[in-house]
Amino acid sequence: MSSFTINRVPGGDYMNPAQKEFFEGVLRARLGEVADSARAAKEALAGLGIAADALDQGLIEEERNTLYRTLERLNAQSAEITRAIQAIKDDEYGWCEDTGEEIGLERLIAQPTAKLSAVAQARMESAAAHYNR
Repeated sequence: MSSFTINRVPGGDYMNPAQKEFFEGVLRARLGEVADSARAAKEALAGLGIAADALDQGLIEEERNTLYRTLERLNAQSAEITRAIQAIKDDEYGWCEDTGEEIGLERLIAQPTAKLSAVAQARMESAAAHYNR
């Protein structure tokens, strides 16, 4: 992360109104990007036709499946971003859902939809890895 990026975040107490406004702007910009990508994927999906050749049709079906997976991923991202924007409105943004501690500005810049602090995220991933053995 560049010092320029961290310097763009307003200073002061953690999650003050200026910081909330900054992150809401970041999240809304990302939501717009996700919406644009989803729109492009839907247009590409609508443009897929039917081929007379079986091999060509197989390629089209593979592309269709790829586009559906892309749309599912984009819909999930949109839901995460919308949840984060709502958390800002509810004064819950920037606080770990597990421990209640600060997530931290650097982590939020890197991952604006983060719900857990780095420590809580690592603990969750460690537990998941342990149970998946």
